Amino acid sequence: MKKHIFRIFVCLVFVCGVLIVSVKLDIFNRSIINLHNLTFLTTEPVFGRRYLPELDLLHSSINFHPKCANANTSRIYLKHYQPSYSLGEQIKVQIDLFDRDGNRKSTGGDHLRVWMEDPKTSASVSGEVFDHNDGSYTGVFKATWAGKAVIRVFIATRREELALYYRMFKQYSSIWTAYADFNKKPLSETSRCSANQPSISKTNEWCNLTTENDGFPWFCKKTNLTCDTWTNSYTGPTNFTLDTTEKDILTWSVKGASSDILRLFLNISIRNVGNSSLLTPPDISCNNLPAKVTWQQKSPNGYFYTNKWHSLMCHDTLPRTIDAYRQCLKGRTLWLHGDSTSAQFKTALHSFLRFPSHADAHVPVIDKDPLHNFSVSWHAHELPFYHGARHYPRYSNQAQHIMMDRLPNTTKDIVVLYLYVHFTLGHPDEFRRHVRRLVPSAKNLLARAPNVTLAVRGPHAYFRGTQSLISYWGLIYSDIWHEEFASLHDKIVYLDFWDLTMARPSADVHADMSIVHQMVHKMMSLLCFRK
Repeated sequence: MKKHIFRIFVCLVFVCGVLIVSVKLDIFNRSIINLHNLTFLTTEPVFGRRYLPELDLLHSSINFHPKCANANTSRIYLKHYQPSYSLGEQIKVQIDLFDRDGNRKSTGGDHLRVWMEDPKTSASVSGEVFDHNDGSYTGVFKATWAGKAVIRVFIATRREELALYYRMFKQYSSIWTAYADFNKKPLSETSRCSANQPSISKTNEWCNLTTENDGFPWFCKKTNLTCDTWTNSYTGPTNFTLDTTEKDILTWSVKGASSDILRLFLNISIRNVGNSSLLTPPDISCNNLPAKVTWQQKSPNGYFYTNKWHSLMCHDTLPRTIDAYRQCLKGRTLWLHGDSTSAQFKTALHSFLRFPSHADAHVPVIDKDPLHNFSVSWHAHELPFYHGARHYPRYSNQAQHIMMDRLPNTTKDIVVLYLYVHFTLGHPDEFRRHVRRLVPSAKNLLARAPNVTLAVRGPHAYFRGTQSLISYWGLIYSDIWHEEFASLHDKIVYLDFWDLTMARPSADVHADMSIVHQMVHKMMSLLCFRK
């Protein structure tokens, strides 16, 4: 009896083993097929995070420069050395950060950006960085062209900077300060404003202008004039109580990028696969790409070659011609509301389509091309919006959900929702609040206006520029868009420009116009003639 049971057990073990081997062989065979087709190669799992949580950063000490990550002493090397890579193959590098004195960093939280480039062919592609929270990072690339390439690393934002920003958000609400004008002839007074609600004991000292700000919290210090005399907004100097070290840290965000690009870099070689020298996308046109796929964060989603952006998500079938763009926009308005970086899209379209612009900085405008029957609209989003020294009237700002709610049921317009740069001066929770409010209006518009085309434009990356406007927050904002719009992924197109602008860095928040034209065409290829 025991021998019989033992035989049955042996047979079961053998059958299970055969099944496991069969499954593994099937997975292996499918992997070979994917490799042959060169489409969306599966990325090996990498353990690490794209960024550290706020609480981890708040535990940081604010150190002097010598103890911070240093580009001259930090190192990069291949995780698995090999003389060359095949087209489509994954490339992994390790980055170890050291301070100025050559001491190894033992904590994470520094924001690194990595890219691979070949200046001779004007080729470049971004890599993903994963933080192991011990001073080491993994960079992951995909070989997207055959030939030579150089891998570079940039220390974009240090842990100490992020810790300071979070503390300042808590204490001061924002890094810059907004002001309001209150006017009632012959009197005129000014006061500072904030999106943070004052404490209950001090409520009577503040004007609650939430209703006037389309339902988003906005409070301005009371003056001798009544709150209903608010007329204009502008941005002025901010006086923070900071020590010498903290003041120094705030200057890092405006320093040139060159000194923070690692002195060490990697040269690699990439082989053709068959007759293919460039990685190609799946066989689907961009205007037929399901909206849900555009929200799937696969990196890289494209690369530059000969100064042209090549999508890895879909085939770009939209001709880069004036006639193709005009046919797409005919009988429609393209709504590009947001900030000056969305106004850049409008500027690029005016340049390409050769119709006059009446833009005046942050003044709302709808420009029409009556001959070809289309319009392009720009409007500054709701406060917080830091206008600069110029004083803008209240009507200059409008929430994007208001714009959507006013569109008729018969609209065929293209609406691109966009919030980004101005929110980087405050806590990410403020950004989430504004994104969340867009969702019900978007759902309502899609339900009642079946011919509307709706998109969300994600954040873009850049080196540095204006003080404290750092693109690190774009990593967090991208996740917020994905989380808050989760129920609409199958109905709204996500315009992901992160990889594009990581691959071809811009000096500051305003991308070079040659890059903006590439971004605009990617937008048009996804949104024009969608079915």
